[in-house]
Amino acid sequence: MLQIVIDDKNTLYRKGMEILLEQIFLREEGELVEFLPLTEDHVATADVIVKSVEPGESYICNPVLRDRKAVSLLIGIYEGAGNPYFGELPLCVNNMVFINRAESLSKTRALIVRGWENSVLSASKNIIRNCQRCLHRTLSPQQVKVAAHFYSGHNPEETALDLQLNVKTVCAHKRMIMTKFNLYSDCELLHFLNGLKKQQLMPNEFSECLAGR
Repeated sequence: MLQIVIDDKNTLYRKGMEILLEQIFLREEGELVEFLPLTEDHVATADVIVKSVEPGESYICNPVLRDRKAVSLLIGIYEGAGNPYFGELPLCVNNMVFINRAESLSKTRALIVRGWENSVLSASKNIIRNCQRCLHRTLSPQQVKVAAHFYSGHNPEETALDLQLNVKTVCAHKRMIMTKFNLYSDCELLHFLNGLKKQQLMPNEFSECLAGR
């Protein structure tokens, strides 16, 4: 029996994805499926993981996904017209299949089937996720401080005054953060920082900076 984990707050979309996955694996592959909530234990044993992905989230370390099965199929559901990623991704998500939430049913099905075929083909490979060699992206100490001020609602002038920086320097740090994590708007930046604050990282420097302000 295939174990499938779905993490998506959109109840309607999640139900539709369950029906589609059941059709693909039960009717076409002859495999029974079991749907499970997102927990570390379930992710570690799941054959398929479907997770909504916020802008920039796929570039940071994700401890829960890091411990998933080497040959599991990871599906990232994203919104918006922008490319969800560029360059290399962290080892925990580097084979993620990205699907736009607004994608057609036929295209979604085709992407899932192709992703599953690739995961089956990789079953013979010895996949090891060495975090020391991982290319996940992080904020520099100064970027953490600028991001914390932005997240707290401070404008560039207030941030510059508090951090004793030039306003242009503050704006440059903000641009570098958005470029590093492929973010296109202040709204996407806020969503990204909100997710970063909740990320299960030890230490979580951004969350600690917010707590210390």
